[in-house]
Amino acid sequence: MRTNLMRGTAALTLAVTAMAMTACSSSSSSSSAPKGGAASSGSHGKVTLSFVNWDGGMQSAVDQWNKANPDIQVQLTKPSGTGYTLYNKLITNNAAGTNPDVTEVEYQALPALIANKVIVPIDQYVGDISADFDKSSLAQVQFEGKTYGVPQNVCPMVFFYRKDIFDSLGLKAPTTWDEYAADAATIHAKNPKQYIGNFSAVDSGWFAGLAQQAGANWWTTTGTTWNVAIDDAPTQKVANYWSGLIDKGLVSPEPNWSPQWNTDMNNGTIIGWVSAQWAPNQFPSIAKDTAGKWVAAALPAWTAGDSTVGIWGGETEAVTSNSKHPAEAAKFVKWLNASSDGVKTLIQQVDVFPASLANQSQDSLKTPPPFMSDQADYNTLIASAAKNARTFQVWGPNANVTFDAYSNDFAAALQNKTPLTAALTQMQQATVADLKKRGFSVTG
Repeated sequence: MRTNLMRGTAALTLAVTAMAMTACSSSSSSSSAPKGGAASSGSHGKVTLSFVNWDGGMQSAVDQWNKANPDIQVQLTKPSGTGYTLYNKLITNNAAGTNPDVTEVEYQALPALIANKVIVPIDQYVGDISADFDKSSLAQVQFEGKTYGVPQNVCPMVFFYRKDIFDSLGLKAPTTWDEYAADAATIHAKNPKQYIGNFSAVDSGWFAGLAQQAGANWWTTTGTTWNVAIDDAPTQKVANYWSGLIDKGLVSPEPNWSPQWNTDMNNGTIIGWVSAQWAPNQFPSIAKDTAGKWVAAALPAWTAGDSTVGIWGGETEAVTSNSKHPAEAAKFVKWLNASSDGVKTLIQQVDVFPASLANQSQDSLKTPPPFMSDQADYNTLIASAAKNARTFQVWGPNANVTFDAYSNDFAAALQNKTPLTAALTQMQQATVADLKKRGFSVTG
């Protein structure tokens, strides 16, 4: 699954104009027509589309499409870099007209590509897709009433734990964050070298998902003005909660993906992981000796009975403004992410949980991921979580700056043993300052 998002982001250069992102992309005459000419989209004869995507298994979906569509062939290439490395390149190559027809884009990066006019709306080609997707998924790809992609997957956050160790301690999966804290204390008291989980200062998407669950909205818009509220009350609540666990030494400070974290996950030092739908596909490289020992449960709630969760990850495919065949490109994107055949292949080969509501009951989802082979209802749990997932109303056009500030400021807070809420303030200031520097109208 999308490890670039999970492991943090690199710097993204945003060549934006001195107006809000929504204003940048509001003109249909300039943003929806391909640079190669709209007329070329309806041309007859064989069309070959270039598609950039880093996901393993995607070639199977492309092969399936090509077999069924001899007149619209897709050529898949893997980018030299993933995540923001790719997005930077797309922005740079946009003016030269050398971008592929279709590109993979994580949800949080879509606004930046819209702001830079790298991608175009596809409403006229895919029609109204609202009936097959919930509002939360659609919110990831729609801006100012225009659709820039067909949602591919939904990645609700869930809690993974070592059932064998929890059972030996007489514990069940915590259903609230208060129970999580109590269990953290019990686990560490019985074995001072053991932890219920960790706090990861390198995973901005992880923390953003926890803030979403608490009700945060880091970015909103009013007209052409961006409202930034990264240090809002819900996010401060989340930061204070984890500060309390850190100060008491009840969670490990080892960041996700570090060699020591991998070792601790594999040897039973860390016996829980607040993660997301895609985690079973990461476990073999994290804790290879523990297959069959982990169980997934609903994410702990702030209030007992509240099933709201945030998301961590997710993506779509977008049609670039360089494409000379946007209609055909959009047709492929819709087939890939909304058709029964396309989504089935994504489930089986790319390990997605589909955003498409009609495809969330596919038979292919009745088989759990190999690492969770003993939990037959794994995808039933994910489906339930997906129905209650909430995200930010919109991702900011400089989310990469916010994410980088998280990694820098939260890591410093852990090292200096200072409150995480102070790091939130620094994130807020860095995000607002960057937007103003780039000419956006900003409040916050």
